[in-house]
Amino acid sequence: MNPKILFIDDEPHILKAFARLFRKDSFDIITTSSPTEVCELVQNDEFALIVSDQRMPKLEGTKLLEQVRELSPDTIRIILTGYADKEAAIEAINQGSVYRFLTKPWDDHELRNEIKRAIDEHRLRQENKRLQELTLSQNEELRDLNQNLETKVRERTEKVTLLNQQLKQGFIGSIRAMAQLGEMHSSDLGEHAKRVTVTTGQIGKQLGLSMDDLFQINSAALLHDLGKIELPENLLAKPYNKLIPVEQRQVQNHVILGEKIAQMVPSLEKAAVLIRHHHEHFNGSGYPDGLKGEEIPLGSRVIFVADYYDHLANNKSGAQPKSPEAILDSMKEHSGTWFDPQVLSALHKYLLPEEHESALLDYLNKQSVNDTPEVKQTNKKETVQSIHSQNSEVESVTEAEMDVTVEQDLRLRPYELELGMTLSRDLFSNNGGLLLPRGTVLGQRQLENLRSLSLANPISDRIFVNPQPVEEKKNTTSKETPQKTPLQV
Repeated sequence: MNPKILFIDDEPHILKAFARLFRKDSFDIITTSSPTEVCELVQNDEFALIVSDQRMPKLEGTKLLEQVRELSPDTIRIILTGYADKEAAIEAINQGSVYRFLTKPWDDHELRNEIKRAIDEHRLRQENKRLQELTLSQNEELRDLNQNLETKVRERTEKVTLLNQQLKQGFIGSIRAMAQLGEMHSSDLGEHAKRVTVTTGQIGKQLGLSMDDLFQINSAALLHDLGKIELPENLLAKPYNKLIPVEQRQVQNHVILGEKIAQMVPSLEKAAVLIRHHHEHFNGSGYPDGLKGEEIPLGSRVIFVADYYDHLANNKSGAQPKSPEAILDSMKEHSGTWFDPQVLSALHKYLLPEEHESALLDYLNKQSVNDTPEVKQTNKKETVQSIHSQNSEVESVTEAEMDVTVEQDLRLRPYELELGMTLSRDLFSNNGGLLLPRGTVLGQRQLENLRSLSLANPISDRIFVNPQPVEEKKNTTSKETPQKTPLQV
């Protein structure tokens, strides 16, 4: 479409001259001598350029082009003026009413060039306007797309998160269902597996294991004896060292069967390997493959230590239960032969944190014999505090994240106990005597006696209870003012 040019002059012969001058150009030329008609034409059509004479009888050119600007801001406006009207034309340019002015009489070549430059300017302005409108439109579309995308991403994320949660719950449900098989076969096996899982998770925390490793190790711990479901109850009840060789081989086969069962669940491949090797000994004397040292997966070494400790702590032989200190002392005899020393140390640190700190201070004292006088005892304490600070970062992992297979028991001091809490482990006095068995639901009288005992002869603060009380909380004795009554538990 050719650009349209409107010429206005009160002299007809000048208008004819304009028409002749541009007859060979690709312009649509329209001429008029009426200012009123100019406004009507501009309202009804789109003009690229208007060229107006300055001196006209009814209206000056600058005034007319001001009206045109209001009606059609994009139209380029040029004034034709004589020398005497230059100042008026310059003022009109400064005010933005006109693009530029040309003088009469004009040079045809110069006029043609100015008209073409004005048309190019109009095209440039129109293209710029088009691009701006396109940019605004695209920005608006992009804004809408971004909003829609954010909504879709949020919706998709929620769906994926929900699906992952459902898959995780289904996965954990499968693990617990398999664990339930062992518990149905033997309640002792089920309870033992839960306790070992708790201890395994705590050892793993002391070792600074990752969340994925903790999950796999805890899963393996919960299922580590699942292969025993094929064993008869009379065989399960006999101590391993009293079994004849044929029976021992039959018991040893439970790690192979447990591995096969775990392999049936997707994503439990690592746990299956841990189950297979949880009876390997650090010196290579274990079964089924005789692995030794770091050939044994770390998770298997952890489960073996927790498994062995739980058997000693919860033996069914009728012998007097041993304290954690006594059990650890007996296990230390096999450190480096059966047990990984690092794992055994982690169990010791979990069960006896105060003793572990004391041993660490003794070690630092020995190391500082040859130190310079400037090395003070406070430095050793700061070192211990630094080590505990590092460990606290590991312990900041929530229980739910650390162990997704079973609920964790709570570790409380005597004054933190509350009515209705259930002991999850046997409670021993400092001299190794059994105060309360595992499963005891704490009543008002027992709480008062325990708190009274802790004042007279502080008992260990290693009191473990289930995470949820069996009964609703009732009126409890103030933690700050325990009753001083004789111990009767």
